[in-house]
Amino acid sequence: MSGAGALGNGPGQGNQRRPGPSWKQPWTLIMVALGCVAVLVITVGGGLTALILTRNGEDDEPTVATSRTPTDAERSGNEVPTDEQPGPAEETPSFEVVLPYDELPGTVEDLQGVLADNPLTRGTLPTVGSCELPETPAGTQSPEEIQAVLDAGGDCLHSIWSIASSDRGLPWSNPSIQVYTPPEVPAEASCDRGSFSPHSPLMCNIDGALYWPAGSGVGAEISDAQNIPGAYLWDLATSEMPAVEWNSSVGVYYVSMLNGIEEQEADGQESEAYKEATRRYSLQNLCLGSAASMQVPTAVEPTKALRAVLMDESTWEADGIAPASRVHWIRAGFESAGDLGACNTWEAPADLVA
Repeated sequence: MSGAGALGNGPGQGNQRRPGPSWKQPWTLIMVALGCVAVLVITVGGGLTALILTRNGEDDEPTVATSRTPTDAERSGNEVPTDEQPGPAEETPSFEVVLPYDELPGTVEDLQGVLADNPLTRGTLPTVGSCELPETPAGTQSPEEIQAVLDAGGDCLHSIWSIASSDRGLPWSNPSIQVYTPPEVPAEASCDRGSFSPHSPLMCNIDGALYWPAGSGVGAEISDAQNIPGAYLWDLATSEMPAVEWNSSVGVYYVSMLNGIEEQEADGQESEAYKEATRRYSLQNLCLGSAASMQVPTAVEPTKALRAVLMDESTWEADGIAPASRVHWIRAGFESAGDLGACNTWEAPADLVA
């Protein structure tokens, strides 16, 4: 069996693809948690838009490592005549941890080069030797049952990213996970109320919290109980990627790159370069989340049946990103054995990020 029916998504569906948005929801989940990142660095709601996309005039400029190629005259030891001396060399930025609202120097090409060689593109994610997820019933799950499986999954994933961040000299802070029941929105949340959706978790980095609406995600949709804990783990691994980008500063470079692209757009419309950049960013996070979900004991990783569905193009609808591209990077993450280089979308040919 292929498609959603392979996981028993209800009687009588067999090999048919599920109608409507249900299997589109996992990608919606990702795009709300990551697609909003394309505008704000990370999904933090409208309240931080101006904070992230503009600099406070009283802040110091960030320190950025630079490199310069010596001129022929410098190599030979000959001085350049005063009236022919070159101007200051242009800075070529390299990755450094920066503040979330910093606007970084460099061209679009420079910043894409940083993204292609940032610490989250090198080395291997650690594995966790102990990870237990509670059995979770199929059907309508209570907020308490969802909270329990997400908290357990979070303990496993946070251990992975804490070690990976420490190994790379990056800061890390465990996000909290709060399940709520729509249509109510958590009163204490700092993110804009319009950012919340009853179908998609929202990572609010102002609060350091992932707000999870009960009934959302792959785990809430499948009927085979043995697949549900691993489905929630995959949901969580992809939904928390904005926190990884926030902590690591990678998201700041990404937004600075988008700002540079926007400055080149005369008519104010999103160019293909802008759209391609958002696809590369979202697909890298989808791949990294999939990779992290496999760095756990076999008993709790996404099951083979679940992975088969997620790697089936018929599962996905074309909604800004081609199903083939989604499947390619989900597969790359699942099969990476934690190798972060396998998820480097910034160096991939355009047809793989269509």
